[in-house]
Amino acid sequence: MLTYFSHRLCPLGTRLAPLALVLALAACSGGEVAEDASPRVTDFDGEVLRVAIPRGDGTADNFSSVRDEWYSWSWFPFMPNHSGRRWTMGKSDRDGVSLAYALVSWDNDDPTDYLSAGFWMRFDGARTTRRLDPADARIVPFIDGPELDARAPPALPVAGTASYAGSAGGVYRYTAPGAAPIAEEFTATMTLAADFDAASVAGCIGCIGDIALEREHLYLVLGWRRGEAMPDRPPADYEIRFAPTALDRAGGFAGGAVSVTHPERAVTQSGGSWSGRFSSRPAGDGAPRLAAGQARAGFAEADGGEGSFDSIFTVLHPELLPAPPQP
Repeated sequence: MLTYFSHRLCPLGTRLAPLALVLALAACSGGEVAEDASPRVTDFDGEVLRVAIPRGDGTADNFSSVRDEWYSWSWFPFMPNHSGRRWTMGKSDRDGVSLAYALVSWDNDDPTDYLSAGFWMRFDGARTTRRLDPADARIVPFIDGPELDARAPPALPVAGTASYAGSAGGVYRYTAPGAAPIAEEFTATMTLAADFDAASVAGCIGCIGDIALEREHLYLVLGWRRGEAMPDRPPADYEIRFAPTALDRAGGFAGGAVSVTHPERAVTQSGGSWSGRFSSRPAGDGAPRLAAGQARAGFAEADGGEGSFDSIFTVLHPELLPAPPQP
């Protein structure tokens, strides 16, 4: 059900062709881009989490929170009546290191009703698990859960509109002229507008609030210190816009019209793709209660700088959004 990709840094000129989510931008590295309407990436029975990341050759890299856990701790989910936990799972072999990092939230009344999100990272040739650099990794983000299963599609409204807001996060990569590439985790607000009359969706990352560095997940997983120096060119002030794309009757969408802008930097080329799926569970007005998916954007700047954003996102119907804080 999920589109996925693997990605290494490569010249941006070979990355700008639109892809089918998460993007053809990954094709330059020999990575895979695929969609599958049946397999699920995760399984959670209320106690044990299993993750199976497709490799693109018909096999999968499998993880179990019992067998492969490195460490685990709680987190605060955004869904009402949900509890949350996060796991880091890892495996070493003669050719390198594989990691799976996952956030899971589950309904307190039915733990098998869950949402999961995270990323798989592969470090070919690694001989240690200390201070692994995400700039050296192949990364596959994932987002999954029973209500996002393509085999049980939502009953979409036939008319009207709906607005959603939530979070996007992933890996920001940047290579300045003459400098080594950097890779950092980022977080941002994502907005999505659904037009059921036109059967289309559009979105934006960074149009509300700002794109900020996040040193809560990758840094903990990879053992980096919070005091690491900030990059010279952080992701702040970029806006990533996803043009209207078709929404199918099964609640899925995938588009390749993506643009990146910055108020102070001259972006000369940009492109990417996004895809996602609406929940099979309705909100009170009949619209799906959330949507989730993946997105990628790449860009080049006039001074020779090149960057990209690889992300997953979850956006919520207004009735699920927390109430604004009282003064």
